[in-house]
Amino acid sequence: MVLFTRAIVTGGSSGIGAGLVKVLLKAGVEVISLSRTETDFSAQEKAGNLWQISCDITNEEQLAAAFEKISEKWDYCDLLFSNAGFGISGTVVATQKSQMIKQFDVNFFSAVSVIQSCLPLLRQAKDPRIVITSSVAGEISIPYQAFYSASKASLNMLALALNTELAADKIKTIAVMPGDCRTAFTDNREKNSETWACYEKSEERSISKMEKDERSGYAAEYVAGQLFHYAGKRHPKALYGVGLSYRLLLAAYKIFPIRLTRWFVSKMYG
Repeated sequence: MVLFTRAIVTGGSSGIGAGLVKVLLKAGVEVISLSRTETDFSAQEKAGNLWQISCDITNEEQLAAAFEKISEKWDYCDLLFSNAGFGISGTVVATQKSQMIKQFDVNFFSAVSVIQSCLPLLRQAKDPRIVITSSVAGEISIPYQAFYSASKASLNMLALALNTELAADKIKTIAVMPGDCRTAFTDNREKNSETWACYEKSEERSISKMEKDERSGYAAEYVAGQLFHYAGKRHPKALYGVGLSYRLLLAAYKIFPIRLTRWFVSKMYG
């Protein structure tokens, strides 16, 4: 098990990100949390173990200013959790280009920007890790959430590429794919109000089923603990599922014919 001393978390104010902050602090790791809003971790902040920086990571100027502050305080960082993200839902045919761009800007391009900004600090660490919060939807495309699925699939490909590119720096990149999780992500999902009448009922049924599953999913702190667990592996894989049922689902999706697996998905969410 690799021991970490300093970690940066994006999206640390709620959900899995807030869970990560708690898990890391319990493990004795110094944490810097980057998010648009701050959360009350007053006891930990008073102890000097947590520093929250208000930052919209899609804003290049704010991100640069945040890492300038971090670099003044830290000369290395051995663990980066790229966790910030959100979801949109709706039919492909009715989704506006501006919505597609926003989905990728938050979930993918900002993750790349954070990694680029943090790389100088990671390169100074002994055994650094980059951990990206992806999703089962990055491997198994979910109907009426096509662009969310595509953004998470892009993160998986990013992790695989970074493992090769950063091998000389001994930086390991891991994309972790949770399934359903009880967080504010469900309520914060942006639903496309426009749709074609012929798809309206199936879209409503699919999103309702997805939201029901999310509300009964894993607790955020459990998922956060799994992310931290995978980060600490001496020789981690590039891609991980969270929980036995989702690991089996991901394995089955690779083994069985795509026609069969897509039929199964259509029965669940079609």
